[in-house]
Amino acid sequence: MLAFAILLLGYLGYIDVQANEAAALAARAAELDRNDPWAYVALGFAAFTERHTDESIAHFQRALNLNPNFAAAHGYLGWTLSFDGQSDKAIVHSQTAIRMSPHDPQQVIFHGGLAAAHYLAGRYDEAINSALSVLRFRPTFNGARRLLVAALAQAGRLEEARKELERLKDFQPDISLAWIEKNVPYTPRQMKSYLEGWRKVGLQ
Repeated sequence: MLAFAILLLGYLGYIDVQANEAAALAARAAELDRNDPWAYVALGFAAFTERHTDESIAHFQRALNLNPNFAAAHGYLGWTLSFDGQSDKAIVHSQTAIRMSPHDPQQVIFHGGLAAAHYLAGRYDEAINSALSVLRFRPTFNGARRLLVAALAQAGRLEEARKELERLKDFQPDISLAWIEKNVPYTPRQMKSYLEGWRKVGLQ
């Protein structure tokens, strides 16, 4: 759980990402108990942040093999699949997580996975709606607002995209294309698609 907390806080921007430390903690957890699904969720999350998609998927699947009713494992697997452009599979797992645990605080991740999956499938209106669902629940979740900006731009709603970008800068004044490429773990082909939206809104 310490590994998971470090990774989540890093992704949300509250601390610097410490993937190596978290991965070591998660690996130690798995050594201590090979039947603990949380250990594999943490290992999967660590691999996801490093863009090691196949490894990440394998860890999340291991968690689900141990506990098929583990909503978080479905949600984070959906998230990983979405960032790799495997949109149809991502949507299945994200929706499963939402259905299994409708009041889960991690809903921001589950809906975020849906938003990314729809975006990369070119369904920008659905991506916008999913991102807005996240922001209604947690207005300070920068990942959802970033996705909203890019999706609005891709949908041709540039004035709205620019307004959302200004709101984002209140929380993340250092946002740039370089920051996105370094810190948002889309795989390379999907990153190109994601950056298209940002370029349309004028981010440099």
